[in-house]
Amino acid sequence: MHHNGILLGKRHFLHATSPVVEVEGWTFAIAPGCKLIAGGSANPLQTLISIYREGEKVAQLNLHHRRCDSDITVQAVSSDMALEITPATKRVCVEMKM
Repeated sequence: MHHNGILLGKRHFLHATSPVVEVEGWTFAIAPGCKLIAGGSANPLQTLISIYREGEKVAQLNLHHRRCDSDITVQAVSSDMALEITPATKRVCVEMKM
């Protein structure tokens, strides 16, 4: 996973505050002051991704894994956040709206 990976029971979690984080082949560029927590799903074909700002969850995404590829689904996003998803390059940008 990443050098900030945490193992709780049988589940791995990734906790990152850096501006660029890689999760399962996808690159996440997150806004300053935000942190990303990934993992925790009981389903090995999914990775849950939560983005927090000042202790409040501002976005939740879900990576669905297949044999050769993966897709991302946005489950929730705060109205003061903007997401830009580029599937071709597997990049997600999370920014604050002005």
